[in-house]
Amino acid sequence: MARPISEEKRKAILAAAEKLVAETGTGVSTARIAKAAGVAEGTVFVYFETKAALMAALLSELEQQLAAAFKVDAMPGDGGREDIRHAWERMIAFGATHSAKWRAIKRLKASEFLTDAGRQQMDALFGDVHTALAKALRNHAHKGVTVDYAALVLNALAEVTFECIAAEPSRERHYTELGFELFWNGIAAGKTDQAEVSMRPA
Repeated sequence: MARPISEEKRKAILAAAEKLVAETGTGVSTARIAKAAGVAEGTVFVYFETKAALMAALLSELEQQLAAAFKVDAMPGDGGREDIRHAWERMIAFGATHSAKWRAIKRLKASEFLTDAGRQQMDALFGDVHTALAKALRNHAHKGVTVDYAALVLNALAEVTFECIAAEPSRERHYTELGFELFWNGIAAGKTDQAEVSMRPA
């Protein structure tokens, strides 16, 4: 007889995997994940056929949470500075509040567990964010700045901002605003003729 599926156990396994991937990377064993989740190792494979399936499910769950955090429907819609400020502030709020989730996403995306299907899912999840960033670049960026390049710069500044906020939580607002100004003033310098669009979010 098949074991009954418990959503509570599934969530516990994903939560344990998230914590351990954030702390130690994707090389963490399923035995450690099972122990942290309070289940037998075999139980992990009741819910996830392989470790790869577990990692893919974790990345999918975290990316959905991050995509929802951007609240694209609430963007001002100016096609420029304020739309990008909105995306930046939502990203910083997510990373500052959920540092383990951010680290886990970063490690999973750099691992062999990021599949073509996972990339396609991210394309779909972050399509509206890509569109807003591309529009802002077309309207305001240095000529030749691509969405790829701008997103890499945005991510790098976000990492620095997270570190500063972690060191000085009382100055979260200061670092959030400073990071955005550094990005915008560095990227925006008049209208471009064309911005190339070929990016999955950072």
